[in-house]
This record gives sequence, structure tokens and C-alpha cells, in this order.
Amino acid sequence: MNAWFARHFAWHGYTSRDEYRRWLSLIIPAEILLLAAIWLYGSRGTVHFSSTPLGLTFFVVGLAYLIGLFILTARRFRSAGISRGWLILTVLAIVIPIGPYYWNVSATAMLLAICAAAVTADVPENERIY
Repeated sequence: MNAWFARHFAWHGYTSRDEYRRWLSLIIPAEILLLAAIWLYGSRGTVHFSSTPLGLTFFVVGLAYLIGLFILTARRFRSAGISRGWLILTVLAIVIPIGPYYWNVSATAMLLAICAAAVTADVPENERIY
């Protein structure tokens, strides 16, 4: 189990496009649920968890998912030759009010990062410089 975890979720290393695409069957429904939660249960563009056992469970599971997605996407960006600095937009709590609505820039940045990671070709190993 530890070897599997280290292979997929360690900060160092590479993730090929095919390896990343295998995770899309989990990533896409989870992101849809996240956007639905923001839309239905959000307050000013963010979701606030209650301090009940159910709320804390949702928070812990969601946090574990987001950390895993962040690390997997960072490894994929490294393999694709994209700067991992772009991922900083996914962790900042940026919410912009637009009339009566709120635009969650962090959620939008994560969706764009997932799309970029899924479609960008790998940099050949002999050309990798990091």
C-alpha cells in the first residue's frame, strides 16, 4: 500500500498523461459534486462545514481528495513541462462577487488545471530539465 501511495501521490516524480487519465473517472464526478455543493450549499462562493460529525467527515474526505488531486496534478504538470506554479491559484481562496453571484476562481483554476493536465503531451525524458 505504501509503495502504491508513494508512486501515485509523492510530490517528486512524474505522471504520464495515460496515468493521469486513469484517475479522471474519479476526478470528474468529484469535481461535479464539489461544484454542486458550492452552488447548492455555498455561502458567498464557498462551502462552510458544520462542526457535526457528518460535517467533519465531509471536510476530512474532501481535504484528502483535494490534497491528492493537487499532488497528482503537480506531478502531471512536471511531466508535461508546465510550471507547477500555476497550481497556486487552485489553493488560494479567491472569490469574486459578480452582482448577486460569486465566482470561485480557485474552483475554476482547478478545472482548467485538470483539463491542461489531461490533454497536454508529455515532454520526452531526454528533454526534461528539472
